[in-house]
Amino acid sequence: MDADENYSLKIEAEEVIKEIKYAVNSVELSKVLQSTDEYAFFNLETKENHQYCVELSPKGFRLAGKQFDVLDQQEGESKFYETIYSMLDSISPGYRNTFGDTLIQKLQGLHSMQRSEGSADS
Repeated sequence: MDADENYSLKIEAEEVIKEIKYAVNSVELSKVLQSTDEYAFFNLETKENHQYCVELSPKGFRLAGKQFDVLDQQEGESKFYETIYSMLDSISPGYRNTFGDTLIQKLQGLHSMQRSEGSADS
């Protein structure tokens, strides 16, 4: 891997953080653990107040630590997830609820918008 891949992993981690911040208590890139060509790390606190250090690598996402900025889980001890959503779904019932509630709100807003457009056409 080259420096561009390191950069892209960090960018991917930053995009993931933007996408999930509504459904967790907190999430941010680690200020202690540096991104490399093979890994990017971010800290995540679930709705249940559980803290994790998440590793992003070409293999996917995994829980690398059970505290912020701590790598206490060996690669063989923790599962890799293809997406951050599948990881959150497995560790946080609060994420599932928030995701479902947000989806319902967006669908209701879309439905209301379609109804108001339909009545404006009449």
